[in-house]
Amino acid sequence: MGRSNPTLFCIFDMTENDYKNFIAVYQQKTADLFNQNIALEVRVLSSNQMIDALTKKINEQNEEIESLKTKNNRKSTKTDNSNSEEF
Repeated sequence: MGRSNPTLFCIFDMTENDYKNFIAVYQQKTADLFNQNIALEVRVLSSNQMIDALTKKINEQNEEIESLKTKNNRKSTKTDNSNSEEF
């Protein structure tokens, strides 16, 4: 049967030089993951800002559409009344 956790077993059998190498690699991997985490957070922040800007623009355009619909309804009502009077 194999060992249940070979990584832990290997750590206990390491020499001083192995520990130094282990720590160096561990520090490098930790720094890499930390930098990736920061980069991802920056992308999320940028994406959220873009979403907010686009949402604001959509809301402005929806308000403009509603305004134009209201103006159009007023014009069509006036036009409909004038046409009915002519008949």
